[in-house]
Amino acid sequence: MKELIFNIEKPLIYNWTGKFEAPTPEWSHLTRTLYDYELILVTKGILYIQSDNTKYEISVGEYIIMPPLTLQRGWKSSDCSFYWLHFAQNEGEVMTYPPECANDEYRICLNGQIRTRYLILPLTGIVPAYERLIILFKQLQDCEKRYQNKSYDDFCTTSLLLELKSQLKPLNGNTSKSKDKKQLCDDIIDYIHWHISEPVTVSQIADYYGYNPKYLSTLFKSITGNSLKNCIMTEKMEQAKLLLTDTKDTVAQIGYVLGFQDNHNFSSCFKKVTGLTPLEYRKDFDKHMLFHQ
Repeated sequence: MKELIFNIEKPLIYNWTGKFEAPTPEWSHLTRTLYDYELILVTKGILYIQSDNTKYEISVGEYIIMPPLTLQRGWKSSDCSFYWLHFAQNEGEVMTYPPECANDEYRICLNGQIRTRYLILPLTGIVPAYERLIILFKQLQDCEKRYQNKSYDDFCTTSLLLELKSQLKPLNGNTSKSKDKKQLCDDIIDYIHWHISEPVTVSQIADYYGYNPKYLSTLFKSITGNSLKNCIMTEKMEQAKLLLTDTKDTVAQIGYVLGFQDNHNFSSCFKKVTGLTPLEYRKDFDKHMLFHQ
């Protein structure tokens, strides 16, 4: 798998971003040569896109990053939607992969926290919680229009790429035993995603994985720092954010899709997690760019 390396001791340079929806099922990506990096995250359908001589099929929840001087074109009709971001490295940064970068990608600070020097990303991959990236895309679009501050845009762009990286690779090494526990927690989160439309409970998850509910809750919190009950609600609210900002469904419809039979209960839970009602959240993110070219 080919990888790209970015030195982020200084923030990456933001150029522009937006959301694209294919105007017809017969739409195909235009042919052009890129002069900066482009990140594409597909949210509907399949994008059939070619980078120089390599053809890609990018499905929902998958991304691709194309580097400068890439000949980009669609190789098949693509009835799809995706978010896109054009960005660049700081002038003078070396676009190579020196051997020492792998060791310097994550540096441990004196206070024990991780500090990132280099950001290494595969050209393509699957984003497990891609709704988190969508929120950052929308925040970036909103910041560009609301504040018109280039530095803000640059840091938001860098944060978006860091979020992508964090979903692809764990930041800390683990022993074999702790890896097993971490894998169980990851599997639990995947289970919540798969059953996001159901009224998922801790007992239901514990029964599925063959654990005592109290033991599983304690284990989950020891690994993630978050209770399993809170995790269920947080994941549902992350999905709610996506639906509120990326669809025109009513609040009642979204609550029902997420397993809430009572609209008041859904709105109350959403405000408890986000500090805003669903309608307030939607209004705060209702300004976004939509391009058809």
